[in-house]
Amino acid sequence: MMNDELLTIDEVAKVLKVHKSHIFRLMKEGELPIVKRGNRYTRILRSDLRAFIQKHRVEPNRKGVGK
Repeated sequence: MMNDELLTIDEVAKVLKVHKSHIFRLMKEGELPIVKRGNRYTRILRSDLRAFIQKHRVEPNRKGVGK
């Protein structure tokens, strides 16, 4: 984990193609783990972002996506 990249809120929002307010909501709800130091320094480990994406990934089936 020592060489795991730390991402900013803006970087995570760009990867997920969502507004950063959505990232803040995910963090508040505990869906996306954070690294926090002090009141203003918040980062997300790239490996945690990968795990979040994998957890919410939906495989298509024969009748349609996500059904």
